[in-house]
Amino acid sequence: MRVAIIGAGMAGLAAAKALSEPGHEVTLFEKSKGIGGRVATRRLNGCVFDHGAQVIKSADSTLAHLMQNDLDTTDLIQVLAPTCLYRAKGEIVPSDPARQAEKKFTYRYGLTTLPKLILNSISCTLVLETRIGRMEETTEEVKLWDENDNTLGNFDSVILTAPAPQSADLLSSSLTLNEKSKQNRIEALRSVVYNPCLTVLLGYDKTAPPPPAYALLAEDRTTPLLWLAFEETKAPERAPDGEKLLIAQLGPAYSKEHYGLSEKIIYKETLGFLRENLGESYARPLWHGVKRWRYSQPHGMVSFETVNAESGRILVCGDALRPENGRVHQAYESGLEAASRLISQ
Repeated sequence: MRVAIIGAGMAGLAAAKALSEPGHEVTLFEKSKGIGGRVATRRLNGCVFDHGAQVIKSADSTLAHLMQNDLDTTDLIQVLAPTCLYRAKGEIVPSDPARQAEKKFTYRYGLTTLPKLILNSISCTLVLETRIGRMEETTEEVKLWDENDNTLGNFDSVILTAPAPQSADLLSSSLTLNEKSKQNRIEALRSVVYNPCLTVLLGYDKTAPPPPAYALLAEDRTTPLLWLAFEETKAPERAPDGEKLLIAQLGPAYSKEHYGLSEKIIYKETLGFLRENLGESYARPLWHGVKRWRYSQPHGMVSFETVNAESGRILVCGDALRPENGRVHQAYESGLEAASRLISQ
């Protein structure tokens, strides 16, 4: 089969790997400059931050097994420092033993190592910085065009892996053989609402106090400052000169309300939250960056069978089709499910 996969996040990479291994011809289209989706790493001032997904959990998942047994493990590390809850004014709650027992994996120089290793194990064509504008499904194939209406080729099948609203938009602008089924799929996909996330990256000199944990999660999940992660606890190589590195992820309500504000305002307000909860030591970073995730985590889900009820040449998968609110290993499983469906048709 000639298969086009739209989106080179974890679902897309999973589908590409599963389809390429038996010899199918796979083309991965990605709208951005890199792969991995929210499995993303950024370098600032020579330091390494995972500014999307933080770690890979669920040690018994297909993805964790792949990481530990099939891919290069040279830079694979287990995060052993605890994740704790924190209350108002920075009061830290003792670690939950069950939470600490769950294994957490990452890579020494950033979690983006994972999608790169997967891609290196795949025989496929990767096309970056290309946004798909429309599709046309016929009885024989699916034709693709980019957003500027340039022809991208003809394929036996297409797998959509983008966030549910974006997949719905693409289906809406496309021609399919079963228009009633298309409308049902669009309605189901648009029923999934994604929480946005504002992520602030902060760098401090070596005199900043030692981190109290690998990460702090707000006990009150409605608070603006939801998650704090001290990146240098993952691996000292992430902060080569002994810097202290902090990821501050703001909660969904705050992120939605303030998503369009300037970086300056988001940064200033984040410092206020840090001052309130961690004191002055973390309210005066040397440098910072801001990342906006419009589609951070799906709120609710739709089943794979609901959006792929009718047999056809266009399949949909992704984190919105799995439980656990967009976990990386679940997105990977969804890609495998789509590939399995195609192979068995």
